Amino acid sequence: MFLDAIVRLYDYQRESNARVLDIVDELSESELQSTIVEGQPSISDTLLHMISIVQINVAWWSNRLSGEDAYLLEYPVSEYRNSENLRELWVRTDAEIAKFIDSLKSNNDLERMYTRVTPDGETRNRVLWEMMLHVINHGTQHRSEVAMMLTKLGHSPGDMEIL
Repeated sequence: MFLDAIVRLYDYQRESNARVLDIVDELSESELQSTIVEGQPSISDTLLHMISIVQINVAWWSNRLSGEDAYLLEYPVSEYRNSENLRELWVRTDAEIAKFIDSLKSNNDLERMYTRVTPDGETRNRVLWEMMLHVINHGTQHRSEVAMMLTKLGHSPGDMEIL
């Protein structure tokens, strides 16, 4: 049952991100890169951050990279200043997370422990399900920030609820 919930949450994330990116396609480059809300990064910067967190984590979870190497991945803002490049990164990231989720066969798989050493030398142990929920929650936070900025620009994404 828990694995089913994780799968559903990642399906929701996929659908919601696609919807937001469809609306972002309607923006001018200036709107995409401008500060819409004082103290908040631009829409493009917020989306890049949101997507890169998924990419960093799935690289670690799938053993493509060690936890240490995954957290060193960088996505230069200058390369993701338009909706086309952001969408391309999301499509690649989404395919990778979908493949990883398809590899999970039971709730037991969600109990896998992952260990990494932080840059300050601290060893962190994390269980997969907890990290997966964190990534979903992180995406929800930033997607809602982008939705608010889009609304301020007159491009509301509308209802973003899961049900």
